[in-house]
Amino acid sequence: MPAETTIRVRYAETDTMGIVYYANYFVYMEVARVEYLRQHGQPMAQVDRKIHMPVVDASCRYVKPARLDDLLRLTCRVSEKKRASFTFAYEITHAETGELIATGETRHACWDPQTQKMIPIPDWLKALMAEDVPDAP
Repeated sequence: MPAETTIRVRYAETDTMGIVYYANYFVYMEVARVEYLRQHGQPMAQVDRKIHMPVVDASCRYVKPARLDDLLRLTCRVSEKKRASFTFAYEITHAETGELIATGETRHACWDPQTQKMIPIPDWLKALMAEDVPDAP
């Protein structure tokens, strides 16, 4: 099930024209995925004790500029799940007008902080993602 949260564009996130600096969309995506985990019963502080989820690929498509003081709706869901990696998909819209601002994806691997090695997606994380992307038969 997708997770939603809102964020208001702050002054520090904008350029001299009052438009969100392009790299900050990746920060917004991080906010959305941390909220996804929280809304699915796994706050990031708990997740970090079990596994780390390094970003191995990231993309963003900029559709319309967001501006200082805009209220943005961040939507996050799991769009793909493989044996040892998974992908979050994001949609950023203007919360008041519904206009699409940006879309993006981040692909993550699973890293065991104890062994310092890559691992398959743990069962507890697969279960958390099952509503978005069921396991293949």
